[in-house]
Amino acid sequence: MENTNSRNTLLHLVILATVCALVFMLFLGKSPFHDKAEPREALVVRDIVLEGRWLLPLRAGEQLPSKPPLFHWFAAMASILRGEMTESSIRFPSALFASLGVLLCYLFGRRLYDSETGLWAGLILATTALYYTSGIEARVDMTLAFFVAVSLMLFYTLYRGFLRHQAWWYLFFFIVGVGVTAKGPVSVILCGLVITTFLILQRRWDVLVGLLRHPGIVVGIVVCFAWYGVALYLGGNEFFGIQFVKENFARFFVRGEGGTGHQKPVYYFIPYLFTWGMPWTLFLPAVIWSYFHDEAFRKDELLFLGVWAVVIFVFFSLSAGKRPPYILPLYLPLALMTAVWLRRQAVVSVGKSYCKFVCVLACIIGLVFVVAFAAHSARLDLVALLESLGIRLEKDVAVELSALSAASQESGWIVPGVLLASAVLWFFIGRNFYQCNVASAVKQMVSVSVLTIVFMRGVILPSLAMTGSYKEFMQLAVEKVVSSQSLVLFPRGIDSSSIIFYGKDKISILPDDPVLLRERLRQSRDFFIVEEDMWDSETAGLASKIPIIGRSRGTGPDGDARLILVRGQGQ
Repeated sequence: MENTNSRNTLLHLVILATVCALVFMLFLGKSPFHDKAEPREALVVRDIVLEGRWLLPLRAGEQLPSKPPLFHWFAAMASILRGEMTESSIRFPSALFASLGVLLCYLFGRRLYDSETGLWAGLILATTALYYTSGIEARVDMTLAFFVAVSLMLFYTLYRGFLRHQAWWYLFFFIVGVGVTAKGPVSVILCGLVITTFLILQRRWDVLVGLLRHPGIVVGIVVCFAWYGVALYLGGNEFFGIQFVKENFARFFVRGEGGTGHQKPVYYFIPYLFTWGMPWTLFLPAVIWSYFHDEAFRKDELLFLGVWAVVIFVFFSLSAGKRPPYILPLYLPLALMTAVWLRRQAVVSVGKSYCKFVCVLACIIGLVFVVAFAAHSARLDLVALLESLGIRLEKDVAVELSALSAASQESGWIVPGVLLASAVLWFFIGRNFYQCNVASAVKQMVSVSVLTIVFMRGVILPSLAMTGSYKEFMQLAVEKVVSSQSLVLFPRGIDSSSIIFYGKDKISILPDDPVLLRERLRQSRDFFIVEEDMWDSETAGLASKIPIIGRSRGTGPDGDARLILVRGQGQ
């Protein structure tokens, strides 16, 4: 029996590792940077690698970053090991922590329930929309989610007595402290709120008091304040204002004019909880209902998972600033709770009516893929079609839809093949749920999810990214510059982060002064990067005399800033 369990565990780990490789690692560097966030984090990594500023790296060598450097440290190490900074090396920490999170979710579910439940939970987590999206982005959200998850899972295993040696408690406090360097004090706050709420509901005052008195808390405090102390010494009041006041206090508490952006109403996360949890949030209503009504769900471990999810959801709902990735840490407990519910349906079929409801939803999704297949085959203009139906689209949405249509048409037979295969799979999923054959349906849902993710990341997203990316343009610009020349950026109307990253060490930024730009154009033979719409208005007649050497295909993060490359008239 023990050998069988070991073989099953090894097989499950291989399955999960394969899925993680497909979902997170494959095509990690295929899409160029095309938004504002990823290249900003890349510039911090660049400062570590090129300038050696590990303790307090700067963005583009000048600006203090808005987040602690744990993500950037891992990205810098990946870039050094690779020998160069690329999109894949910058994004690697997110993919790594996402993969480790899936494997730990399996091991945690296996310890609490059984290996099959753990396997389902890991597969659910890996194919949840927000989780796999965050796992391929060069942002700090996955790093935070991973360390919150590790801290809470380790606490619960200690609480249940699965791990008994006192050294594990010291490791727990150490990990909590390290988590602070992922995204700030929010890591400790989330872990503290979840653990405290759980222990209060369990009336385990002895454990709560023991935690507060444990000598390991000193380890956590030392680790937590070690980096912040050094960074505060190096960065002074400016660092305190950015990372303590703006990114933490103001982000959570301050609304209105003094806020920090991303200010949303308290109910903001409700629709995002469902949309970013697809396809597995199809079962969320049944999971929630069972959590409060089913005796089988009133167990100690499910109380902990429920508290984990609810506390994170409520905490960020009360925050003034909100972005969908903020609720990323709650999807691991939701994956485990969903796996528990699905396993019960597979064994005892207690939710036949809801399975039939999911059958209807699955068939509707299948029909959507059929319609998409028909629209692609007919080469319909989606933007024009929606506008003819009276649906007004924002400019950026219309641009993305047009780019999506163009990308799908360029990919040949791949798009219709994937759409048709997805439609067939969803109809099979619907049939299996109608027959309450849950195990087969779950396998098919995982299969269609992995197929969709690989297709989107390998075919569609790279084409979409090129519509906003300056990578090709900057490669052309860098090739034009020789050692005696400079590549100069006139920054007006441009988000310069990706330009600086792709420009490597050859680019300099001109002050936002049109008079100085005109002077440099007359006197030097340097190359200049200027936003196209600004070119005629800012060069006072020089534009007609200076030929355009190159024009960017991408239009920047906001879709409205095409770049041109010109050369000065000097001798």
